[in-house]
Amino acid sequence: MNYRSYLIVNADDFGLTEGTNNAIARAHREGIVTSTSLLANGLAFDHAVALARATPSLDIGLHLTLTEGLPIAPPDQVRALLTAQGELPLSNQPFARALIAGRLPIAQIRREFEAQAAKVIDSGIRPSHVDGHKYIHLLPGITAIAADIARRFAIPVMRVPRHLADLPSASQRVGRLPGFAAMTLLGRVAAPTARRANLHSTDHTLGFIDTGHLDQAALVRLLSHPQPGITELLCHPADRSPALDELLARGYQWIAGYDFEAETAAVASAEARELVMRMGWQRGSFADAPFLSNS
Repeated sequence: MNYRSYLIVNADDFGLTEGTNNAIARAHREGIVTSTSLLANGLAFDHAVALARATPSLDIGLHLTLTEGLPIAPPDQVRALLTAQGELPLSNQPFARALIAGRLPIAQIRREFEAQAAKVIDSGIRPSHVDGHKYIHLLPGITAIAADIARRFAIPVMRVPRHLADLPSASQRVGRLPGFAAMTLLGRVAAPTARRANLHSTDHTLGFIDTGHLDQAALVRLLSHPQPGITELLCHPADRSPALDELLARGYQWIAGYDFEAETAAVASAEARELVMRMGWQRGSFADAPFLSNS
């Protein structure tokens, strides 16, 4: 089998809502999604676990988070991570500020990540990969914790987007260019830490620029030029539901900017499967990927 252009299509936020879970499972059955990343503190965690058991071909990873919702560790053990209301903050900004000030609560971050990993594994799922909600695992000082958690729980792969491959589409969403530059830098800084922990990572990452707007046209643009090695395509399918509206009302502002309907329709389509095959990609998951290089 030729693995020169191996494609993993990973759906983030499994467990966020039941509508998210259902869309991801449908995109796996009918479309191109091969893997997903599970939020231990998602509102629909138990529903996601049940779907995972009913869909054994769907590869599952661990979506570490320090934002949005309740902690998994006992609150009195992770007070430095929480707001006055006892919840995780709505953005990564408090952790970025703590890093700059030299006050990153490393021990409590480790405790929370350990609790998240243990909850997923105790549910019967063996994660094949680890990544971070809002890319929190790439923040310097946190990458080493995430890598250590992966190694401790025998998770062999970490998302390290050191080669973001979707720059040709940047003209479509120029507002994402500063984030694109920052993500490329963070990925390259994180790569040596992942290598020291003997973790694999993909050769290329697609989909950052089009996050929340990965429609059919974007898929054609991104997948029309297969690259040698292993590529991860990020996506965020979800069915609109009252639960998503509730999260938006609670401050999950990114939900307002996502076109979930178009993204779900794109990655759950037979047309997307045909595109992947026609372009010569070998579609697979993290669990069975032939990691050709970590350079």
